[in-house]
Amino acid sequence: MSDYCMGEIIKKNRKRHNLTQEDLAFGICSVSTLSRIENGLETPERATFERIVARFRGIKELPAYDATEDEAYRLRYVAVRNIIRGQEEKNGFLLDEYATLGRKDSFTDYIRAQDGADENESVEILKSILGKKGIGGDGSGLEYAVLEPYEAHAFILCAKNLREKRESEKAEKALNALRKSLEESYNLAGIYGELYIELLTECADIAVTNGNSEEGLAACALALEEIERMGKSFQKKKVFDIKAKAYKLDGKTELERECRNYAHALAELIKSCAGERKKSTSVSMFNYT
Repeated sequence: MSDYCMGEIIKKNRKRHNLTQEDLAFGICSVSTLSRIENGLETPERATFERIVARFRGIKELPAYDATEDEAYRLRYVAVRNIIRGQEEKNGFLLDEYATLGRKDSFTDYIRAQDGADENESVEILKSILGKKGIGGDGSGLEYAVLEPYEAHAFILCAKNLREKRESEKAEKALNALRKSLEESYNLAGIYGELYIELLTECADIAVTNGNSEEGLAACALALEEIERMGKSFQKKKVFDIKAKAYKLDGKTELERECRNYAHALAELIKSCAGERKKSTSVSMFNYT
C-alpha cells in the first residue's frame, strides 16, 4: 500500500468518525505528523499505525453530524477553563446554555461533582466518568483514549484525591501516565496547556508527600516555564502559588510567605474586578487572556 493510499484511508476514517486531527493524534503523535501521514508525505511507524487503528476500533459508530455538538464542545471547553482558573462564578449562564441543548452526558456529571458537598461522592462520579472511557485509576487505558478537557481534569482530581488519602504512589503512577500522554501529543496549547500546568503542580505536591524535594522543585520549574511560554496574564496568581510551593520545598519560609501573600492579594483583586465586570453573553474559545 502506498503512503498516499494509507494516508487517505486514515483521513477518511477520521472524518467518518467526526474526529479532528488533534483528536486522533492525541497521545499518539503530533498533529503535524498526522497531517503529513494523511497527505502521503510520511510513512507512519508500525506502532503509530497500530495505535491509530486501535483508536478507530475503540470508537462506536457515531450518529449523523449534529450541529449542536460544536456549540456543546465550546461551552464545555470554556466551563472547564473557568474552573481551572478558579472563576466558577462565570459558569452560571454557560451551564444554562448547555441545558438548553438538551444534552445528558458525562459533562453534566463532571459539573455535579464540582458542586458536590460530599467529597467521596464527587470522586466516585469522576471515576465513573473515566470508567466510561475505559480509563482506570492507575492510568490504564489512557494510551488509546481521546480525552476532552473535562475528562483530563477529572483524572487530575482523582489523582489528587489519592494523594490526600495517602496513596501517593498510586497518584504518582496515574499522573505520570497522563503526563506522558500529554507530552507525547504535543497538544499543550490552550486549555490543554493549562491542564498540563495543573498536572505539574500536583506532581510537585506528590513529590513533597514522598519527601522528594528535588522532583518537586523540577516540577515547579517546568510549570513556571510553561506559564512563561503561554504568556497569559491570568496565570500571574498561579506563578506566585507555584513559587511559594518551590520556596517551601527549598526551606525558604519567608519567601514562601511573601509569595502566598501576593497570591492572596491577586485573588482578591481578580474577584473584585469580576464583580464589577458586566456579565458577557459572548464567549470565545480561543481569543482570551
